[in-house]
Amino acid sequence: MRHAVKSDGCEYYKYVLLYTDDALVISENGEKVLRTEIGKSYFELKEESIGPPDIYLGGKMRKVVLSNSAEAWSFSSSQYVKSAVSNVEDYLAKKGLKLPARANTPLSPNYSPEVDTSLEFNATDAAYYQSLIGVLRWMVELGRVGICCEVSMMSSHLALPRTGRLEQLYHTFAYLKKYHNSEMVFDPSESEIDMSQFERKDWDSSEFGGDLHEEFPPKALA
Repeated sequence: MRHAVKSDGCEYYKYVLLYTDDALVISENGEKVLRTEIGKSYFELKEESIGPPDIYLGGKMRKVVLSNSAEAWSFSSSQYVKSAVSNVEDYLAKKGLKLPARANTPLSPNYSPEVDTSLEFNATDAAYYQSLIGVLRWMVELGRVGICCEVSMMSSHLALPRTGRLEQLYHTFAYLKKYHNSEMVFDPSESEIDMSQFERKDWDSSEFGGDLHEEFPPKALA
């Protein structure tokens, strides 16, 4: 990349080398932008690297055709999830342990972390609990919204992890091992809403409006 530098009334040019793994262009003519505007003016791009995106933020991307014939992008965190599960299994294997054999839900049925009174962790095990929470939160960011509630529940106990809570995280990873292959599709189609299904109301005279007035604290209007 070339930058102009002015000094003592003269103009000089300096060149900066910048290496990057990925560049994502969102445009109707993304390939043209990469080739002409970026590839020729700023960076030297490898020809084989130019094309539709397949990986973004650790997730796999692909184009799909919906039932209404619309083209859409899909995003899957399966690759990241499988890698995270493998890391947890390696950690447990060193301790002679394994993930639970059966896990059909993110947490065990009827488990409530707020009433868990199992043994507290030392600093090392507490740090591992916290790191697993970080991994699970990133999965939620990558589209695993189905575990959002459970991860939030377990995240609220980062300050005081307990053995029972860590066992539940192992249960969560066992669930993810079984159900890793989820995919989120971003449908660009406009929603068709039947407005006749919505009852029209006069909100000025309803229970949500009308002659209601806000009460001000003393001297607020002074």
